[in-house]
Amino acid sequence: MIQLPLRTACALLALCGTIALLPADAAAQGVGLGPRLSFVRGDVPSQTASARYVGGILRMRSSKRVVLEAAADFRTEQSDDGRFRVRERPLQGSLLLFPVRSTLAPYVLAGYGLYSRTTETIDLTGVPSEPVTERRSGAHLGFGAELFLGRHAAVVVDYRYRFVRFGSPEADETPVGVPGLRSRLSHQGSMWTSGLAFYF
Repeated sequence: MIQLPLRTACALLALCGTIALLPADAAAQGVGLGPRLSFVRGDVPSQTASARYVGGILRMRSSKRVVLEAAADFRTEQSDDGRFRVRERPLQGSLLLFPVRSTLAPYVLAGYGLYSRTTETIDLTGVPSEPVTERRSGAHLGFGAELFLGRHAAVVVDYRYRFVRFGSPEADETPVGVPGLRSRLSHQGSMWTSGLAFYF
């Protein structure tokens, strides 16, 4: 079951408050904030399972065709016997390039992500052990589209390759499924994201 912790909810509220206090000239450039859902596809070579995340996005337009995006997601899962609990907190920063600006605006993106995974073992008395945290980082590439529902709201959908690396794929990697790049780029897993951005 996905739960949004109190600290994450407070951080999102603080972010909303900060955006509300932005000066008019900054807001005019287009600052968007909203929730998002992410679905990370299982990776066959590394035998990782698929997973769903909840989170939020912050988008800032630096020009008509360039947008900076920050995204934070969260997921927690407990084993059926209640002995193990896993928390994941991926963070991503991306640069979005829009070749065309219209009601339906496609884009390509590139960025970098920090991925934190904390595992706890719970003993028979219900006391969790000292958490063990693993951290990874890596580049991502993708493409998507933004559909405006008016001047101040848009639906966002995109597809991202995670842990992208230049070069032929190794045993735990897969070629990027883009014609002309399959022999030059490899990745470990991919993800779909969807969300709403409310622009101020």
